[in-house]
Amino acid sequence: MNPFPDKLCFEDAGMKGSSRVFRLTSQFRYLSSFGSIYVPPLFETDGASIPRAFWNILSPHGDYFYAAVVHDFLYSKLNTEFHRDEADLIFKEAMFNVGVPWYRRETIYQAVKWFGASSFKAKLP
Repeated sequence: MNPFPDKLCFEDAGMKGSSRVFRLTSQFRYLSSFGSIYVPPLFETDGASIPRAFWNILSPHGDYFYAAVVHDFLYSKLNTEFHRDEADLIFKEAMFNVGVPWYRRETIYQAVKWFGASSFKAKLP
């Protein structure tokens, strides 16, 4: 079974600061081992939030883009279900499911664990 049953459809939403932002034009789902995640239409993402200094090594829109869209949603105020540790593990799992090599997957996962706390905005009960 495909853990990403929906086609990822988006449009360019322009620049926000130094990041190019994309707006989803339809729902996007990820079926994780933690449960189903529904990213709604009109959600905006910048892909992987990688500092510009590292873009020559890791693009914000690399082979992990599907996983980054899910992770951005899980870090947003629209997430009312998953805690930060779960969001990071879901991101790592999603990167695995799109075929990101282990060394790149682990590097990105560790960076998010160490430096992502200030970006987590979920509204949990």
